[in-house]
Amino acid sequence: MSLRYAAPTLLLLAACGGAPPDAAVAEAPGTEVVEDATAIDWSACRLPASALPVGGRLFVVDGGRPAPGAEPGREAIRRVDIEVPGPVSLLLTAPDMTVWMVRVSPETEVQAVFASGDESQRITGQRLGDARLAVSAATGQPCGRYWRRDGDGPGYAEVAEAVFGRGHDAVYTMRTGTVVIGGTDSMEPDP
Repeated sequence: MSLRYAAPTLLLLAACGGAPPDAAVAEAPGTEVVEDATAIDWSACRLPASALPVGGRLFVVDGGRPAPGAEPGREAIRRVDIEVPGPVSLLLTAPDMTVWMVRVSPETEVQAVFASGDESQRITGQRLGDARLAVSAATGQPCGRYWRRDGDGPGYAEVAEAVFGRGHDAVYTMRTGTVVIGGTDSMEPDP
């Protein structure tokens, strides 16, 4: 559901607890109705075969910007190795076309994988379960976007809550095309 309003001033006045705006002002001729660009219809972005909240630890993997010299229009291959025992879910995000190659240890139980980007995203790997969804802005999906595009803001928290029904546990930013979560070769999550 998108929010509609006649003018930002009217919205602010109504939010301040004052009297509602005069009907003549609200319906004034020439008043432009504006769609709120930040409203996202999350109904198309629900993980199949999963109930909310999704259990286990939720890790965000930021694919980062494309490597220097990367060919435009070509898929980047990003590898995620998970060596964490027990239930785990992944939120993967990248700005460019990406194939996410996910490898899990025998002790890892993948609950859900969600990949989102400005360009098309694909998820590959074994034992990833049915709760997988890849979305992108390029294909017109409402929640498809690179979630760090605007910097370290509320993006991860928003998508984690909407898609997984809970907050994330750690964020890993990819620097070399591979992220290792857990185990002896584990990378440190972002602070």
